[in-house]
Amino acid sequence: MNDHELAGYLAEYAGIELLKLREVAHQERANSWQLRDQGDLISHNLIKEELLKHRPDDHVLSEEGTDDRSRVDADRVWIIDPLDGSQDFPYPESAEWAVHIALIESGEIKAGAVACPSLGRHHVTGSGVGVAARKNEEPLIVSNRWNTYQVSTIAESIGAQLTCCGSAGIKTSLVISGDADVYIHGSGLYEWDACAPVAVSRDAGLVAFQLDGTDFKFNKETPVVRGLVISRPEYSKLVREALKQ
Repeated sequence: MNDHELAGYLAEYAGIELLKLREVAHQERANSWQLRDQGDLISHNLIKEELLKHRPDDHVLSEEGTDDRSRVDADRVWIIDPLDGSQDFPYPESAEWAVHIALIESGEIKAGAVACPSLGRHHVTGSGVGVAARKNEEPLIVSNRWNTYQVSTIAESIGAQLTCCGSAGIKTSLVISGDADVYIHGSGLYEWDACAPVAVSRDAGLVAFQLDGTDFKFNKETPVVRGLVISRPEYSKLVREALKQ
């Protein structure tokens, strides 16, 4: 497998196993907090094992792993969120969780995948699949559940409707699939939240930048991200102008 194929395989494989875990836990009436922790750990271990098998010399930065800072000087680093939206994962009626896989090579995004198992959506770089046609008459911005005043102001300034949901991967999928036009997320993000969404969105033809308008730098010593904007090209300039104000 090349790197794109491996990213897609890892995301889809982990997603399938998480669906199985949730189904069994639901039948056994497992504790939701315990199931969330199990999902995080099982997906992390599964992905790490597969990476050791297929790319044994690569480094890994995972939300659920111990951060080995030697990765900062490594040529190839996989940045993963084994279960994005873990707070929603335990509930069978919730589709708002995803698996994020991304590869940074020499400081640049090389490959990535976002799997949204409950929606049956899998976005993979290198697949040649572009952004879908818009499905809304008016612009639609999707944000996290604790919408900030800033996001509300941007929506008002560009004449957009505003909605919210969990998981950065799900919100990215909504923009790629034409269900939303812009995804805006304020502070509180780490590289594992943003790297794979940025990879697949740019590969599909979308525009992605930090909330302060700057580009991303991944595999930093402190892996934080200054917010996230993923936009259809026709709205990116409007959003940038609104952010400046």
